[in-house]
Amino acid sequence: MSTLSTKQRSSSLSAESLTPGIPTDTSGVLIRLLALAEDALQQQVSVPERQIFPREQMTRLLRCMKLQDPASLLHVQRVAAIASGISRLLGWDDKQRRSLEIAALLHDVGKIGVPEHILKNPGKLSSEEHDILLMHHHAGVNLLQVMHADPSVVSMLTMIHEDFASAGINVGDNGPHTGLSLGSRILAVSDAYDSLSSPRSIRCGMAHKEILNILEEQSGSRFDGNVIRTLNRWFEKDGDSLLRYRDPFERQPHAAEVSNQQRNEIVAITQFINVLSQFQQLYDGYYIIDSNEKYCIWSDGMPGLTGLPLESVLGRKWQPGDVQLQSLTDNQPAPVNRETTMLDQVLRSGHPLFAARLCRVSESRQMKVDVYTMPIVGAGDHVFGAVQLLRSRNRVRRQCREYVELQLAATRDALTGVANRGQLETQLRHLIEDYHAQEGTRHLSAIFLDVDRFKRINDTYGHKVGDQVLVDLTRMLQSETYSSEVIGRYGGEEFVILCPDTDMESAVRRAERLRRAIVKSSIGGITELNVTSSFGVSTARLGDTVQTLLERADVCLYRAKETGRNRTCWETEVVNIEAQKKAKDEQDHPQFITNNGQLEFRERIEVSTPLELTAMKLLAFISKYKVEVLSQDHSKLKIRIGKLGFTRRWGRTTERMPVEIDVQLETTRSAEGPDAKLKTMHLVSIVAVPYGRAPDAGTFAHRCGILMRELREYLLGT
Repeated sequence: MSTLSTKQRSSSLSAESLTPGIPTDTSGVLIRLLALAEDALQQQVSVPERQIFPREQMTRLLRCMKLQDPASLLHVQRVAAIASGISRLLGWDDKQRRSLEIAALLHDVGKIGVPEHILKNPGKLSSEEHDILLMHHHAGVNLLQVMHADPSVVSMLTMIHEDFASAGINVGDNGPHTGLSLGSRILAVSDAYDSLSSPRSIRCGMAHKEILNILEEQSGSRFDGNVIRTLNRWFEKDGDSLLRYRDPFERQPHAAEVSNQQRNEIVAITQFINVLSQFQQLYDGYYIIDSNEKYCIWSDGMPGLTGLPLESVLGRKWQPGDVQLQSLTDNQPAPVNRETTMLDQVLRSGHPLFAARLCRVSESRQMKVDVYTMPIVGAGDHVFGAVQLLRSRNRVRRQCREYVELQLAATRDALTGVANRGQLETQLRHLIEDYHAQEGTRHLSAIFLDVDRFKRINDTYGHKVGDQVLVDLTRMLQSETYSSEVIGRYGGEEFVILCPDTDMESAVRRAERLRRAIVKSSIGGITELNVTSSFGVSTARLGDTVQTLLERADVCLYRAKETGRNRTCWETEVVNIEAQKKAKDEQDHPQFITNNGQLEFRERIEVSTPLELTAMKLLAFISKYKVEVLSQDHSKLKIRIGKLGFTRRWGRTTERMPVEIDVQLETTRSAEGPDAKLKTMHLVSIVAVPYGRAPDAGTFAHRCGILMRELREYLLGT
């Protein structure tokens, strides 16, 4: 057997006029695929600057899409326009937007190989039909690798069908999830928007507001809420631009005349996609190299089997250590010499090999796999390249719809859709392994948070409202965190956020931003319900385990709850025990008294800012909550918040529970001991009484608790 040089291979088969092979001749189809790869490479090297995608190959694919289904070409053009508009508002530069536009134009290329009876089915697709579409999508993305697409385009399209909520939830156990890229999230929203706005045989196209309602319902689970809101902004300004890609009369396009060359081209590309989709369906991962041992395809399953991302292999030559396969029967390490690897033996002999091996996934993990290495052999027994196919020995159909749904059900929290405790700890274990592999040079932090007084919420408003609080809180966390961060429900009202590449200072800032966002958000759907959360932050150390890192964060969380709640504590924080005890006593034991039969609430808040700045914060509170100022004299202020109804009795909402408040700003100086220095303290003294008839002391105390949380947020906020 012999391998062909680049010149020999190019002369033996040209991709300029693609001709289909025999469908059952896998080698024949793959030889044509390698010729297409060589043709695309020549187009790339013939221009001064590398293209995001070779122009001639783009024209070929779009021509095939148009000949197969003219409406599909208009669809991808609209998706590209929507995605480009969203990315412009998000601040993407021209090159990034161009990559996104090309990804949008090619996101349906796998459908070229899908049979018409599935593609044009007017009803709901069965799970089997859905699986076929998904396999063909991945095959289409792998075909783009063959055509030398930029890795950014391939990466965006690989994850376009991932749920937004599964960012950080890795199906299986293949290592830490890097999160759903922003490009994939933009494409997912753009594709869904155009699909819903376009008419189908069983329904008319939906209006803009109706589509937004549907997308918002799946915000935080299937789609990114921030992208949806940016889409709405773009549509209000430039939505009319979509009309150029739509037939105003929605006429069915007539079938175009197809030449023999065009027919051959479509059939050949269909054969490529069908062979690759079979590889995708039957194996957990595969890769294809040419006779020069250069990678042409590195399937989306290979990073999980080897730890090598697409960007690290695409365009370079195969190395013996890329896929480390070790014998099951002895303790010999994986071959390091080229001559002892299965792939090199197949390339030299031209005969296929099959064996059971241990595949090294990471430093601490191996997987039993069946390895099938197949030569790509043409006329004269010349070897054009090889395919290596890997299948886990404990495998089920990991990419079928039912299995993916079962896996997600096992790894997601049923109520909120984020990672459950088991999956959270699995992801953290992988992150800690990576942290130790990098010898602590890359930071890793954990944020532990707990909803304050959640039992009171359940007891007062019922478990339905309590569940809604957790769902709304989860959505808010998803919108405020980065795609690489993992959110998980640890149990009950406790959540954990894993922050890779984040040091202590950044993690504390992140926690504080989330804490303030929770206070300002409408969570739970009830006006008088003010939800707050306490936070604890820890950062990884060498020697840490999952338990030790989370335990330290939990200790910090407990300290936050013990010292007044609605605050953030962290490991290296300087702790003032007396101040903490005082803050806890102030919040947990406010002074409620009865003065001449009148309910009265008293509290003193120590502030760190000068009284002039505190007065400005107080004015901001008055403006925000439309407080009525009754009197004002230097450092004293009398205000009323809320209004009475016709009966002059308190109502059921905070607006109908008015209170009158005497506020006094004062400065005192005191020493903690006889030899201690005097310490200046800035205080805000509060005396509140009900205005009108409060039903009972408990209702008045609850109203004052809400009021003090709102006031503390302004006076103690930065």
